Amino acid sequence: MTTPKSHLKRVQISGFKSIASLDLKMNSINILIGANGSGKSNFISLFSFLRHLSEGKLQTHVEQNGFANTFFHFGAKNTKAISITLDVGENGYHADFIHGEANDALVFEQEYCTFTGSNKNFYIKGKLGESGLLPDGEADSINVKKYTREYLNKCRVYHFHDTSASAAFKQAQSISASTFLQNDAANLAPYLHYLKEHWPENYQEILAAIQTVAPFFHDFHLVPQGKKGDETILLRWTHKEHDAPFSANQLSDGTARFICLSTLFLQPDYLRPNTIILDEPELGLHPAALEVLAEIIQVTAKTSQVICSTQSVTFANFFKPQDFIVADQKKGVSTFERLEEEQLQVWLEDYGMGDIWMKNLVGGRPEW
Repeated sequence: MTTPKSHLKRVQISGFKSIASLDLKMNSINILIGANGSGKSNFISLFSFLRHLSEGKLQTHVEQNGFANTFFHFGAKNTKAISITLDVGENGYHADFIHGEANDALVFEQEYCTFTGSNKNFYIKGKLGESGLLPDGEADSINVKKYTREYLNKCRVYHFHDTSASAAFKQAQSISASTFLQNDAANLAPYLHYLKEHWPENYQEILAAIQTVAPFFHDFHLVPQGKKGDETILLRWTHKEHDAPFSANQLSDGTARFICLSTLFLQPDYLRPNTIILDEPELGLHPAALEVLAEIIQVTAKTSQVICSTQSVTFANFFKPQDFIVADQKKGVSTFERLEEEQLQVWLEDYGMGDIWMKNLVGGRPEW
């Protein structure tokens, strides 16, 4: 029996980047559609922000992304505070941030966790500008804090855009780097090796999915090299018509991305993140591959929540109205609206959701 995972039920944001105000219910599948610059990437970046926060790396993340002023809606002079509230399973998390003018830093004004069995706010306080969710933070309730941090640690943003010859997953990696699939799939080879050894059924599911999209693909050739205890492994694969293994550089960009996506979604439920966030997973994929990917996402979403953005009409056609969040932007302010099937019933008799989006019946199109 599959153990239910904690999912993000609701997200409320104010003052964060292009998002002046947002109160959004989240479903098992959440497909963000909208024009370029509508705010989809800013919404997705919230989860990178929260992940770094839960790992004690918030200040580094802020500095690497332009310092604190860039996180405030139209800058700190126009927005005095950033507020974030999450409802996750039976728990909740809230944080308010203000601008530290002296060093352009993000400063916690207040931070607390909640639990549905209590009306109390369980305040937490961190050290050195980091979150109180960390083990060394002060907390009114260690247990309530613990559950919130566990969710954020199991909520991961993935980007598989880099498939160049220098991409990390095409380089030799330590075989010990197999705890979880990294956000850019850098440890793809050791992770697949681990799945082959310990989760053979899932490994075979990954192979079957890849072969559906790339019929020439036979198997991965995952052979550790080096001294025991200091082994590395290189991603190689075999062709159905040839015995000698090929380099990962001899995979097309689309096939390489689909391998990363298949591994992410078809890994064991036990290892898969509670919430998976992806930015434009359709890049480089053939329409037939998009159909397979959509089916995999729909199966995965029975246990793990999926949030992704897309610009693909074909990909969007495989999903239901309630799966969509429409992003629009006017005068620099992003808005997000969830669709309802009843509003589109007449159109759905003849068109898929991607086609309906293209006809500009739901918004999410450029302002021409």
